[in-house]
Amino acid sequence: MLERSHIYDDALVARLGGVPLTGVPTNFPQRGVHTSQRRGASLEFSEHTEYVPGDDLRNLDWKVYGKSDRYFVRRFEDERLQRALILVDASGSMSYGGSPDSLEGSKYHLAARVAVALSSALLRQGDAVGLAIFGEGESLLTPRGGAAQLEAIIELLLGARPGGNARFSERLPSLRERIGAPATLYVLSDFLDEEVEGLRELSLLRARRLYPKLIQLLHHDEINLPFEGTTRFRDLESSAELAVDPEAIRRAYFEEIKEFVEGVAATAYSSGLPYAFIRDSVEAGEELPLLLLSREGR
Repeated sequence: MLERSHIYDDALVARLGGVPLTGVPTNFPQRGVHTSQRRGASLEFSEHTEYVPGDDLRNLDWKVYGKSDRYFVRRFEDERLQRALILVDASGSMSYGGSPDSLEGSKYHLAARVAVALSSALLRQGDAVGLAIFGEGESLLTPRGGAAQLEAIIELLLGARPGGNARFSERLPSLRERIGAPATLYVLSDFLDEEVEGLRELSLLRARRLYPKLIQLLHHDEINLPFEGTTRFRDLESSAELAVDPEAIRRAYFEEIKEFVEGVAATAYSSGLPYAFIRDSVEAGEELPLLLLSREGR
């Protein structure tokens, strides 16, 4: 099992923490930078603070006054606060790279590290961040702000086990009512179980004020095919197996994987979806700052 130290990557957190993340298109320029200081036009209760002269008297909490004989004001998160949802693929194929009894070194491990770093950067800005994990089941943590939210995100990631299929294009449209809009969606997946048409459909979410950014994660083995001698390959999302000599298929495999990765990238760009391809934390630190600053897939 993964532990907190496995998915909290100090270097990656620091690297992304220095990038000002762009928000979704809005008439309010402060969205995606900091919580507005304007009080009252709110969506969600945040906290109580002691009354000071100048506070809006309409927000006095008389129930608290009745119990404490002191004046407290209800504070709210402003509706201009940016929402972000980190979506993590926990399908069976994401377990590749880990050992039978541990996910360390797997694609899911990398996705969890990236998700934590993104969440930390967004929360540090004062944004509301949520997490959705799609695989055999579905887990959703609705967007909220504050340091406690990062710990909740870490706990949810540590508790997940890859299995089944993610099928983002089928599941994402139903999220709008559950997380609110507008929102930026950071989709972390190998996209092995997505059809090209499904990826194109993600661009239609922008009409619902959901703005996807795609982060494709593959293991180095899936790119390099570093195996020798007859090898048995097992599909992690079904019971299918195939025994082949990697040397006999290496050239054809390289062409297939190259076509697959370039196809996902081309589909993202032609659909106006920001896209990044990573295989490890070093590449994540190099590629994601560019993705985070982008609003269109160019």
